[in-house]
Amino acid sequence: MRRARLLAIGLAVGLAMGLAVAGCAPVPEAVAVSYRNNEVGLASTLRFDLARFQGDWVVRASYPNDGLARVTVKPVSARRFVWRADGRVQRGAVTGPGRFRLDGEHAEYWVLWLDDGFRTAAIGTPDGRFGLILDRKAQGGEDRMVAAREMLDFNGYDVSQIVARP
Repeated sequence: MRRARLLAIGLAVGLAMGLAVAGCAPVPEAVAVSYRNNEVGLASTLRFDLARFQGDWVVRASYPNDGLARVTVKPVSARRFVWRADGRVQRGAVTGPGRFRLDGEHAEYWVLWLDDGFRTAAIGTPDGRFGLILDRKAQGGEDRMVAAREMLDFNGYDVSQIVARP
C-alpha cells in the first residue's frame, strides 16, 4: 500500500513538473498570411523615380483589406520622403531601385510596376503580407488596373484575393 501511495505521489509530481516545463516552452508565433507564392521570383521596377512618384494616390485594391484609402508621398530629399496614409504620417527612405522602407517598420516595399505616366503603381512586400494597386484617380484607367493585376500575378501574388475598392 505504501508503495502504491509513493508511486501515485511520484506520478503526480512528475506530471506537475512536466506541465511546468511545458509552460516554459516558447509559444509558436501565429503564421502570418501571405498573399504571394514565395517560390516565385520577385522584381522591383528600375524605372522608379521619387520625384515622379510624389503626390496623391488612391488605393484601388489591396492585400489585406485594411481600409487604407489614400496615400500621399512628398519627397524631402533625393532619397527621403514623407508617406501620409489616411492621416497617419511616416517618414521613409528609398533603399534601392524601386524599393523603400517606412521608418519604424521592418517590411521593405517594392514598386513592382508603374505605367509610363506614373498614374498607376503595383506595390508589394517580398514576404507577400502586403500589396497595393495605387492610382492617381478613383475611377478609370481600367487597362492600367488590368496591367497592375497582371504584374502582381507575375510576381507570385494570388490576385483572386486582392480586394478592389468600389
